[in-house]
Amino acid sequence: MKQKLLALVCALALVVSLAGCVISTPDTVGSLGGYEISSGLYLLAQYDAYQKAADLASSDQDAANVKAFLKQTITVDSDSGETATVSDYVARKTLENLQTYAATELRFDELGGQLTAEEEQQADSYAQQLMDQYGDTYKANGIGLETVQHFERILLKSNDLLTLVYGNGGETPVSDADLTEHLENNMVELAYYVIPLYNTSTYAFADDDQKAQMLSLAQTAVDTYTANAPTDNTDLQLSAFTQAVSSALPDIYAVLGSTPSDTNVQTELLGSSTLDSTFTQSGSADTIRNLAYGQAAAVQYSSYAMMLALRVDPLSVASLDDLRDQVITDMKTSELKTALSDYGASLENHLDTSAMNKLPMTKIVNK
Repeated sequence: MKQKLLALVCALALVVSLAGCVISTPDTVGSLGGYEISSGLYLLAQYDAYQKAADLASSDQDAANVKAFLKQTITVDSDSGETATVSDYVARKTLENLQTYAATELRFDELGGQLTAEEEQQADSYAQQLMDQYGDTYKANGIGLETVQHFERILLKSNDLLTLVYGNGGETPVSDADLTEHLENNMVELAYYVIPLYNTSTYAFADDDQKAQMLSLAQTAVDTYTANAPTDNTDLQLSAFTQAVSSALPDIYAVLGSTPSDTNVQTELLGSSTLDSTFTQSGSADTIRNLAYGQAAAVQYSSYAMMLALRVDPLSVASLDDLRDQVITDMKTSELKTALSDYGASLENHLDTSAMNKLPMTKIVNK
């Protein structure tokens, strides 16, 4: 489940890299801290900034009408009520994006980072897939394969920086004790079954009564497991949970006239942010988060699916070394993002205003 979520997050990050073009563009728009910014990277940063502005548009604003939208005002902080014209907001966010790109590249080099041949191949392959799928849109916005490959490499370097900074032998390594504390207190290892709230043949969605019936049957399975759950033995807990749920699945699916297509339990280690973004139904994330090791629950976790889940001790199924990178990612991504932002803002700015003026935001295509 997490891999799919991460894949979705990565795909969205690349889709928003499409940017406006002009007939003739400069090769570069200057540099930040000695890091040269290509025109393609500038356009990518500018379009991403525009997309952030579009996300803040009110219902009566049309972000597809770029020239008109740029002149309008948006609320950029709902708590304080701060507003800004779209053009000013896009200009500011464009610079922030460029500073982060430059900071990522420079810090990666400073710490002796080097992408592996496999990572470079991964970047090129994914960039080509995006060109194959969104080629017409890319062409309309003046973005070529090389720019997409460049951006993919930045994403990989940003990920690798987590290890270069916080991993064993890194600049400021996280201790095993701190990693274990974060793992136990902020992450959740689940064994789970996902049950769609729709007929898997007709795709007809369950009504409220059917959802309630399915959840009731799922809760009965949880109660059956709980009544017989072994203590302090993950293998036995998994076996008992699997047996209780497998016996209940046919009846749960039958409520919608379906049959189980997969009765294999899945396992996944989830961070707090992933829990909140995945378990979108009210209270479902807290229900899962509050489970103790060996406890199970039945929840509707989204508008289209429910879940039968058992929380297990992550260190009973994998070693800390095996989980180290994933825990560091969950623990330190936000901190690294802030550090890169601060570092980028401190870089000496040698961006060329005349070059950037040849790549105006009014040329963005946003359909």
